[in-house]
Amino acid sequence: MMHKGGLETRLFNYMNYFLERGDQVCIITSKILDDIQLPPGVQVVKHDLSRYPRQFRHLLFSNWLYTYLKQQDFDYSLSLERTWGQQRLIAPSTHIGYLKGQKKWWRSPSDWIQLYMDNKAFKLTKQIYACSQMVKDEMVQYCHVAADKVIVLFPPLNTKVFHLEVRNNRTAYQKKFNIDATKTNFLFVSTSHKRKGLDLLLDLFSKDEMKDKHLYVAGSAFRSTTPNVHHVGFVKEPHELYAAVDCTLHPSIYEPFGQIVSESLACGTFVMVSDHVGAKEIVSKNIGKVIESGNKKAWFDQLLGFQKTSLKEDEIKALAFSLSMEEHMKILLK
Repeated sequence: MMHKGGLETRLFNYMNYFLERGDQVCIITSKILDDIQLPPGVQVVKHDLSRYPRQFRHLLFSNWLYTYLKQQDFDYSLSLERTWGQQRLIAPSTHIGYLKGQKKWWRSPSDWIQLYMDNKAFKLTKQIYACSQMVKDEMVQYCHVAADKVIVLFPPLNTKVFHLEVRNNRTAYQKKFNIDATKTNFLFVSTSHKRKGLDLLLDLFSKDEMKDKHLYVAGSAFRSTTPNVHHVGFVKEPHELYAAVDCTLHPSIYEPFGQIVSESLACGTFVMVSDHVGAKEIVSKNIGKVIESGNKKAWFDQLLGFQKTSLKEDEIKALAFSLSMEEHMKILLK
């Protein structure tokens, strides 16, 4: 367990939701970092696998979990990883989709383990929740999972943090991040830059025609000497950045969903996403653009021609409500 990305955020959201209902919560894991603070009353079962080679730990944990859950009497069991033995499974991606998205046709030993775990987890779980229609299609087409076994359930949105009211402090946030409001400002958020398309953006923003358009990159470090590209590092309050910029970019070559898209939209910020991003399914023409992945000309034309715009509040509020934790849990607990 660690605070690293969208799945870890979802784990804590689920845990807090069940605790607020008065349920007993048990977290079963193979790893938990010292700086993770769990609420009082949460039971933790840790199966330490640190003495085993890293590439086999997930497989060993899943086999152990299958036996452990058979010995327990939980009313409800949910896994956020490809394991077996649980009643329900959140499917954040498929490994075969990841490989095809990156055009990796070779198979390493690690890949074969990942593919095996996908297939076994999907086979032994009664109900699967895919984070997008794109991922469900991958499961049905490549993993031969019955379509009626998979429900599309977008990741929940923390509407207490990501909402239109954050734009009321837009000027203060622009000052905080040294963003010039007279320019057109774009945001890219990533910890895996190559897969998410930073190389494409760095190339485009280095062109003379783009000198008055600025790109702000939040997340992992990278190399760039382009004066209109700025690295802001890791940001603990991403809603402030969404509110400060004019458009959020996600030109990924493969992204099962992409919570930065829903978070940005909830803050009233326009988005441009590639057609290989699952969250394209929530992007209408009024609030964003879906652009062909890897098509430099298409991306350049859209970036160059972008005009600052205010999103329709009614549409954003309706979208945020549909992605709220309450609506999400209605489906998850149905």
